[in-house]
Amino acid sequence: MAVAFSLFNFPAKRPTLFDDDDENDDSKDCPFPTLLEWKAVTKKFPWNIVLLLGAGFAMAKAAKESCLSEWLGDQMASLESIPQFYIVLIISLVLCMFTEVTSNVATASIFLPIVGSVAVNIKIHPWYLMVPATLSCSFAYMLPVATPPNAIIFSSGYLKVFDMVRAGIVMNIIGLMIMLAWTHSVGAAWFNLSEFPSWASALDSNATKCLV
Repeated sequence: MAVAFSLFNFPAKRPTLFDDDDENDDSKDCPFPTLLEWKAVTKKFPWNIVLLLGAGFAMAKAAKESCLSEWLGDQMASLESIPQFYIVLIISLVLCMFTEVTSNVATASIFLPIVGSVAVNIKIHPWYLMVPATLSCSFAYMLPVATPPNAIIFSSGYLKVFDMVRAGIVMNIIGLMIMLAWTHSVGAAWFNLSEFPSWASALDSNATKCLV
């Protein structure tokens, strides 16, 4: 912040206050332009990204404070009858599709608390669902609106939406396969995902108090 603020104060060129060669030059009385001007910031700064990120965090905070995440988690408790592998697959597919029309941060901010609540309600390790869900929020390869890099590539005019969808769906499938394989091999062994941790039991009791 200090470095950014200093750009509004440092002059863009060396002052000529002590230059005696041009004593009658009226340009000395004019203020020197700074390295960064507010007018340039307002025109070129990506305010839409700031608003988008802020809106995502605001929605996530609202869902947490209103206990919406816990309530939706209880409504999805019926997933308990489904094998755990298919639970991960369903959640990953839903988030993979949802993140194509919203930002990655907003998708993760909204759905991760809900996924955590679902895991606590059905008594499985929260990381077993939340890690694949987090990675699925980054599988935004199909549509131009999914991420700013996609929009930049599409704006070049060399690609059509169908071209991006055709290539992106292949990348999504490959990403999901690698993620599921890693979760059930390295992830399960490294993080001991087969057991319900004690700290998740504390989260379960807190969620019950919140709903009451």
